[in-house]
Amino acid sequence: MIPAEIEFWLVRHGRTAANDEGRYQGRRDFCLSEAGIREAESVSRRLSKAPGFELFLSSDLQRAWKTAEIISRGINLAPLREPLLRESSWGFIEGLRRSEAEAMYPFLFRSPGGALAALRCGGESERKLLARTRTLRRKICRKYPGMRRILLVSHGRLFNAFISGCLGFTSRQKWPYAPAPASLSIVGYDPVKQRGRLLLFSDTGHL
Repeated sequence: MIPAEIEFWLVRHGRTAANDEGRYQGRRDFCLSEAGIREAESVSRRLSKAPGFELFLSSDLQRAWKTAEIISRGINLAPLREPLLRESSWGFIEGLRRSEAEAMYPFLFRSPGGALAALRCGGESERKLLARTRTLRRKICRKYPGMRRILLVSHGRLFNAFISGCLGFTSRQKWPYAPAPASLSIVGYDPVKQRGRLLLFSDTGHL
């Protein structure tokens, strides 16, 4: 039976040293910092008081997976690895600070406002990232039918695209939804209409 609405609870991973240093992380497999571990523990305590989850999926990059493992202790539900939840690639600038990328590749920042497009760096385009999150939602609905409350642990750009796609944004629009590290967002999603509504965004009250 298809539920009228699925609640996607979205937790961005805890902080890493790369977060603190302002580096483009992308697919680089950075680990949680000590502060990030404490943040994940705070998320776990918060979610231990939430209604029960029927499904728990996580990116397999270690900063997300470690966050998910810590959360699992509080909710008594083991996470499953889901590669579609991996962060978007930043191509050849991964691991660099913005100042370093600007110094090495100034041509990348010559668009209006200095905005950086991942595709120009050999990374994943906004169009492909948006399509990947759409594939993820369809996979969940097909593989896990009837699930009503689903917990996802992933990354900033991935969740930016996930939320924007649920709300009907296209890849040509500016996506305003960039959740903070170790934050909680909730999207109510209609699997029939394939549209959603934002119920909570980037809540860090537990930190």
